[in-house]
Amino acid sequence: MKKIFFILAVAAVSLTSCSDYLADNTNVNSPLESALPPRLILPGAQAQAFRTQAINMNRLGSVMTNAWGGNIYQFTNPLQVEYSYNFDNNTYAAVWDGLYRSVGNFQKIIDTDLPNQGNFIAISKIMKAHYVQYIVDLYGDSPYFEAFKGQENLTPAYTDDAVIYKELIKELEEARALIQNPSATAEGVATDVVFSGNMSKWLQLANTIELRILLRQSKLTDPATVTYLNSKYATLQTLNNFVSSDVLINPGYSSANNDKQSPFFGSFVRDAAGSTTNTTNTLFTSSKHFADVLNGEIGGPTAGVIDPRRSRLWTLVGGKVVGTDQGQKPVPGQNNTTNPTSRFGLGLTNYVGANTAERTAAGSSKAGAIMLLSESKFLQAEAVQRGFLTGSAQTLFNEGVQASFTYLGATIGTYLTDIDTKANFGWTASTNKIQAILTQKWIALSGIHGVENYINYTRTGFPVIPGSINGFNLQPSRPKRLIYPLSEYNANSSNVPILTSAQITTQGPFWYVP
Repeated sequence: MKKIFFILAVAAVSLTSCSDYLADNTNVNSPLESALPPRLILPGAQAQAFRTQAINMNRLGSVMTNAWGGNIYQFTNPLQVEYSYNFDNNTYAAVWDGLYRSVGNFQKIIDTDLPNQGNFIAISKIMKAHYVQYIVDLYGDSPYFEAFKGQENLTPAYTDDAVIYKELIKELEEARALIQNPSATAEGVATDVVFSGNMSKWLQLANTIELRILLRQSKLTDPATVTYLNSKYATLQTLNNFVSSDVLINPGYSSANNDKQSPFFGSFVRDAAGSTTNTTNTLFTSSKHFADVLNGEIGGPTAGVIDPRRSRLWTLVGGKVVGTDQGQKPVPGQNNTTNPTSRFGLGLTNYVGANTAERTAAGSSKAGAIMLLSESKFLQAEAVQRGFLTGSAQTLFNEGVQASFTYLGATIGTYLTDIDTKANFGWTASTNKIQAILTQKWIALSGIHGVENYINYTRTGFPVIPGSINGFNLQPSRPKRLIYPLSEYNANSSNVPILTSAQITTQGPFWYVP
């Protein structure tokens, strides 16, 4: 796998031979950003964007859908902002800031004046659509047409979120056209750290992202939108070409230093030296609700069905996953020794080896997941179940569950048969198939692509999850979106909408229908 962390430094050296190196006021050892070709921008843009997805977005979704809990035996009132639902303009601000910076890099590639860059432009359009969708899903109206211009426009106007969604479909269609009609002189994408330049895989991802964008709007009923959506579904049905394997990214992750680590491992498990000092390793455990589901102790639908993925998602304590209720308060005298709880499991961390250094190296080098095959299968299952695509929703559902087991390194055994009689978790017994699909999707993506679960919950109310306990809530329900960050209020105050903590519990993006 190619190393890309020092690629800009390499670019700086290689560009010193340009014919205009004697131009006035030009430092040949520090080339202008605009001089960098797409092949040098792309790997860094891919890796940096994924960091926001793997860390901030993943944490937001995994906590807000009651899959992760706080370690009350080591921290006083952990995750109290999330448990209270009382978000402000500092809450998860890194999502907005990180995504806009990263998409700006993809936009530089899209706007390149260099010839023969069709493959790079197509990839960047797909990545732009992937991440801007989450900006809309989490914030609603956002800068779009005037955004991503850097110093040329520091106060971009906001665009209606429904309009942005249609623009993202256009980006994907343009990317698809570039891939399906390649130029004979198009430059190969050797620096692509996702698919290594395999454009047929990028085509599958473009189609799957479009399917996800369309499904977000499944509750909208106005005739114009229904007609528009149906036409787009018809195109996807004709293509019938979606993500068929896990979409992984690895720009050369390693334990050489903290910056080179796989983002999830470096943030939530161990630093490059093998220490937990600079990570949130001990802050998080399973929520009790998620633990009960995995242990088959939920008391209702899954009673008696142990999920074989549990030891891959979390470490076991006394033979089972042990977590904390969201909002649970510590009892004096209790600590990690008297009340040990589960930590992230090997399916998430790859923390295996003979000693700490070997285990840290294995975990630090683990590829990240931009989109799992299980997510693709569950998206297709939902689309078929809702009547938007043709096929067997049950088959796609089963394939989604199997793909989750495969990714986590778990053996499925008789699990599908065991849950088939369990309402809301298995297929046959579930009167609401959408609930079954999204509940299994919740298990599959928690801790990996958690934000997708949070948005599904906002969109559909599934999976059904308990709220925080002990009267911790300062707002009546989970937020439907985030508040624009303080950085935006400071830099773009004339355009940014004003929102309160109370408003975001009732107001979502355009596709939200109570």
